[in-house]
Amino acid sequence: MTDATKPKTGASVPPTQPTPEVAVPARPLTSPARILRPYLRGGEAAELIGVSIRTLEKYRCTGGGPPFLKVGSRVLYLREDVEAWLQRHRCRNTSDDNYAAALREMPSRRNRS
Repeated sequence: MTDATKPKTGASVPPTQPTPEVAVPARPLTSPARILRPYLRGGEAAELIGVSIRTLEKYRCTGGGPPFLKVGSRVLYLREDVEAWLQRHRCRNTSDDNYAAALREMPSRRNRS
């Protein structure tokens, strides 16, 4: 080996693969600032309920969803209203009155044009 090709002792060898970039995670719904806020945005309310944003939009048009506030172009949900709406829709079994009422609220898929 010549001096040009021989690795020097103590010299660091550069890595052959690039170091992966660490992605910064988005603020979770459970962060303290979001937990303490009394009002939820549409996406946050949808996540809390477990439905899509589009489903909440449909509820706003057809009814049946939690109460909402319209402030300018923004739609907000009071956290207490969303949680109360969820509690009203609790069912113990499929014979429960709440279950039957929830089925009646759902629009029929057969009558769509």
